[in-house]
Amino acid sequence: MADEQVQQQQIRDLYVEPASEITSDSMKKDPETDILEFEAKAAVKLVLDDTNMAENYLNVLQWASGWTLADTLYQSPASATAFDGGNVAQANVPKFLVSNHISSIVPKLMGGIFYEDPPFLLRPRPGTSQEIVRAKTAVFSYQLWDMKFEEEAERGLDQMALLGTMIMKWGYTQYTKKVKKYKRVAQPETLEDPGAKPKKVHTAASDSFDIGWEDKVVSRPWIKYCDIRTVLVDPGCRYGDIRRAGYVVYRDYATYHDLDILRNIDGYEIPAEDLLKLLFLKGQESNGGADNISMTIPEGMRGYIQHAVPRNYKTTANPMQNGLEILERWDNERIIVVLSCNGHNILIRNEANPYGKIPFLSANWRNIPDCFYGQGLGILIGSEQLVEQGVTNLALDLLAYGLQPTAVRKKGFNTPTQAQRWKLGGIIDVDDDVDKAFKFMEMPPVPGEAWQFIQQAQSSAATTSGANELVGQGATLTGNRTSGMRSGTGAALVGQANASRLDGPDGRFIRQIFEPWLYQMDELNNQLLPTKVLRDLLGEELGEEYEIDHVEFREAKIEYEVLAGAHLGAKREMAQSLPFVMQLLNNPTFVSNVNDSGFIFDGVAIFKSFTDSAGWKFSQPFLREMTPQEKQKHDANSPAAMQARQLQSQQQQQLAQFQHEEQLEDQKQLGKAAAEVSRQTVEQSLTNQEVEGEPGNKGFGDVANL
Repeated sequence: MADEQVQQQQIRDLYVEPASEITSDSMKKDPETDILEFEAKAAVKLVLDDTNMAENYLNVLQWASGWTLADTLYQSPASATAFDGGNVAQANVPKFLVSNHISSIVPKLMGGIFYEDPPFLLRPRPGTSQEIVRAKTAVFSYQLWDMKFEEEAERGLDQMALLGTMIMKWGYTQYTKKVKKYKRVAQPETLEDPGAKPKKVHTAASDSFDIGWEDKVVSRPWIKYCDIRTVLVDPGCRYGDIRRAGYVVYRDYATYHDLDILRNIDGYEIPAEDLLKLLFLKGQESNGGADNISMTIPEGMRGYIQHAVPRNYKTTANPMQNGLEILERWDNERIIVVLSCNGHNILIRNEANPYGKIPFLSANWRNIPDCFYGQGLGILIGSEQLVEQGVTNLALDLLAYGLQPTAVRKKGFNTPTQAQRWKLGGIIDVDDDVDKAFKFMEMPPVPGEAWQFIQQAQSSAATTSGANELVGQGATLTGNRTSGMRSGTGAALVGQANASRLDGPDGRFIRQIFEPWLYQMDELNNQLLPTKVLRDLLGEELGEEYEIDHVEFREAKIEYEVLAGAHLGAKREMAQSLPFVMQLLNNPTFVSNVNDSGFIFDGVAIFKSFTDSAGWKFSQPFLREMTPQEKQKHDANSPAAMQARQLQSQQQQQLAQFQHEEQLEDQKQLGKAAAEVSRQTVEQSLTNQEVEGEPGNKGFGDVANL
């Protein structure tokens, strides 16, 4: 009992009652940052008062009722009604004009925005190498996939098309998780063969594996779609861009696990584990009101509109999985977070904004001047659906009178006085002339103008939304099928007119969400992404041998461009220009002029441009470094090596020719010497004694001549 009282007192100590008013004494400026700091009670009052003002603004201007009406038109629920309160049901055929247009437009927008893979293009500014750009592109591409950006964007575009505004919240997360690792029990054995390459032999041990666990650091930016009814924006914001708001209050409902994770984030002061458990056990005794007043669906409509229960309702018997309300108030200078429990407030964060900006992005389907929220198709073409549905149901009711007509009978004759069962081929007996005693009352036909109203409503809706089958399928939605599509010029003009209606939402999404998010991702990565995580990520995407300087990566200056809208198909245009580049590379005069100017074409960079334009993933190992044997073989077969070998061969041939000629010359000289000796010997042997004074018949064998 004493322990419980201590815990209850500890919980009461956590509660912070809001101040009666915010005074100058409750605010002080941080001398290091020049940012105003609010003491605890004043901070809680600031959050609660701004939340109330933003909610009152939504309700006074009936934004919530407009969203509910758009939601009702989107789902088009059917209700049961009867003629004059009787038992015969009236026609109540649902129409899905709003839903059909949204389901037609949003996929087209998604296909245009995510036409390329990756759906963006990074351009280096002076001083940034192309390798750094390629590394950043690989990092962005992986992170967008990891955060499921395409799925979040589609959810946001669905709501922007229906309600007029989409909001996305971003941040940075870093945590450690356990991942599976598969390890081989033993390595395959190697069979040595003197006459061939070594061969691997798999064994039972090498085919077996063990499953282990190891810690992996997850560090990356994140972004998620937010329902506009969970984000309360400064009522004084006069632009359709949430970044220009003075403040934003985000209402969420956190489970025990969510709050426990926040312990590892700097700035949060989460109650101790035992107290936190007690808050969830005692803090959900009642559901209170609805999720918030802007999300309240009228009681009479809850049986017709399908949604999950409000987020503060209990959905499980596990108290740790039922959320407690959290209010986050963001402005460009501070972040204040208040946890609500049983009508009490716990201040769990009150510090300077670590990002220096409101971490939200937004875009409107159609902007309203001097207003943050925009107009969606639920409002813009909802009236056309009401006209179509109302006229159709009235026409069906009138047709029902003709199919089940009212009968009239004359009084005073032997006519049927009781209800008769109608059946095919049935006969009812009367005493008087049938035409005088009993007949059916003639009912007016359905006016032809009714169908014209329906066609006009459908055509007006298509003109407003841009979802016109004239371009999508080559035929108008309604009415006359002849149009400007008969000629090429007319088709182009009609296509441009319809596309221009979609360029507005598409362009605002790119300009206010996608491109700013790429810039913000780069900034978050440069400041918070650990070098080891960056190196591992680049190794997975571009290869283990891919290395860059992480400081150069962080300091690089990049331009960001989303390949959609006016830039749709930019890579395709790049690919179409590459053949012209190849023609220039094959032009000796052009290459010679480039070389004379002190430049040379990088073959590896050109090949990477080919693969990037073709949409190949970064993991494709088209290029790798040569092994020493391959490099030696390449060097041996290079033109320079072949020319050197040819020159050496020519030199060897010339040397052999010279040696051969020299040998022939030597043999020739030896022959001349031998002939000279023979001549002299013959001359001596034939010389007369009278001339020499000695006998002249000495031969080669004469000892005296040796």
